[in-house]
Amino acid sequence: MEFTLALLLYAVLQFIAFLFVLVATPIDMFRLKEDGRFDNSLCITLWGLKNKCYGLKYEDDVFSLWSVCGTRTQRFRTSQAFAIISIFVYGLAAVLGFILLWCCTYLRFVCLALNVTGIVTLCVVWASMAVTYYTLDGQCFGMRFSMKFGSGFVLLVMAWCLDIINIVLLLLSWPVGHASENVETKE
Repeated sequence: MEFTLALLLYAVLQFIAFLFVLVATPIDMFRLKEDGRFDNSLCITLWGLKNKCYGLKYEDDVFSLWSVCGTRTQRFRTSQAFAIISIFVYGLAAVLGFILLWCCTYLRFVCLALNVTGIVTLCVVWASMAVTYYTLDGQCFGMRFSMKFGSGFVLLVMAWCLDIINIVLLLLSWPVGHASENVETKE
């Protein structure tokens, strides 16, 4: 297999996307509007409410926080599952991307399938958080009235964008035969 810059860029960007998903999953999806982006203040993660965002202690989990909002708790439960799936998908794609640099051209198909899967799984996570931000769920207020998107949400969207770029890089690095090699001439 021929080493190409596109494949090297794919492997590096996939590793960065994996790190973004890994870091974003446990940190803040929403923060109070009046607080700075990096203040150690109240925030909401995929798993619950924290009074001190950099701490490990949760004051409330999402199920008791929004016990009267069934659709919101279901959306968070779905996001939790798909975030964990995304970590494994992005991690496997990163490992296989580095292996692809040195051997195993067939791994390109596997990496492409993993990237498409990653686009879907991560889109479920960040789209669910965007829906939570903008919609009223029964008695639960829309997050946009008192919260803003947190760093975790931003990292998830950035990882998703890197995944789209990586699909383009995989397709650009696809081996293309020359037309003159495939055509027989009659003389």
